[in-house]
Amino acid sequence: MNFFNLGTAPSMTFDELVFDFAPLMTSATMDTDKSSHREDTTTSCPRDYRRHQHQHRYDDDDEYSPDRVPISPSSLSEEDVAAFGVTGERFGDIEDWYRIDPRILGSGHHGSVRRCVDVATGRRCAVKSIRKGDPHADHHVLVREIALLRETRHRGIIGLVDVIEDEDYVHIVTELCTGGELFDRIIEKASDRNSDVPCFAEYEAARIMHQILSAVSHMHDNAIVHRDIKPENILYETVDDSTVKIIDLGLSRKHFSDVDRPMSSIVGTPYYIAPEVLLRKYDKACDMWSVGVVAYTLLCGYPPFNGSNNEEVYDAVQSGRYRFHSSEWSSTSLESRDFIRNLLRMDPRRRMTAREALNHPWILKHVVCNTVARCNEERQDIPSVEVVFKGTRERDSIRFADDLM
Repeated sequence: MNFFNLGTAPSMTFDELVFDFAPLMTSATMDTDKSSHREDTTTSCPRDYRRHQHQHRYDDDDEYSPDRVPISPSSLSEEDVAAFGVTGERFGDIEDWYRIDPRILGSGHHGSVRRCVDVATGRRCAVKSIRKGDPHADHHVLVREIALLRETRHRGIIGLVDVIEDEDYVHIVTELCTGGELFDRIIEKASDRNSDVPCFAEYEAARIMHQILSAVSHMHDNAIVHRDIKPENILYETVDDSTVKIIDLGLSRKHFSDVDRPMSSIVGTPYYIAPEVLLRKYDKACDMWSVGVVAYTLLCGYPPFNGSNNEEVYDAVQSGRYRFHSSEWSSTSLESRDFIRNLLRMDPRRRMTAREALNHPWILKHVVCNTVARCNEERQDIPSVEVVFKGTRERDSIRFADDLM
């Protein structure tokens, strides 16, 4: 994938309207005349960006469906549950091993999260407790989430520490992140009237995206699709640290694109859901769309696809129309907008993969490798990626190589 030919004209043209027609395979374009913009209420600059709970439905293609195998009433007998539990993990009173803080840190997928301390080692952790009697809970989903957490050993993904089950709950003990959600940082920065940028500075956003991409690349290399990447599912390790981790694999699943049929369950969160998910035919590329939405939001403080309700958001997503509004984007680099364009491709086949995104010039420009070893690990050499910086001075434009073929 060639990224772009970069025009070098000093003048900038805004507002920029992006309309990617996937079925027609046409290019994203620069609208040079504000008066020529079509009326589009869903892409107007929104100021009501808010926390959005995931909305999802389950269909028969999904390998685990809460609607098919509810824990309550359980498909196992009460005697079986009492003797073995539903996860096959350690069964007993969690307070025999951990001191639990009663204060709730937050709510995850079908569970609440609290701090805890390992009685034996003094290690501070987090514990998510899922009530087995929750009619929306599914022991297959719990088993799957636990298995995926065990498999995804990566510094950018929350680490599994322990699993304990009792008669009423499954307790998933993980690393403790005390820095809060990326969502809250976005709100804080977007509300800062003294800042010179609308939200995160580009170097900050690129370094966050580098960590997210590294984690997503690891998941995709292991045939794991997260399916709910959003700022609420990205935590800072500490208040003062810039290290972030992806959490909540409750909607994640294994999917081998070259063997399995496309997924068709509609899962995810409206602002971040990929258009092909709404069309019920998708693969791991859906995560990259969500990554693109996060990147856009980091730089301007609001998502590219908006609406007053879920249906309006879905319509905006399926239209593929979004804008780089001059009030927020006039000071951003062409590389940053090209990065977003190559992720918010309506056709998943034309969308950057996680590995390609890690090698995009916007990421490489801002990511500083501390050591040669770290550099070799993170800056993966992808033979199919060619960065093109030459162009004409006729006009300020971004031309996509795959659109020229």
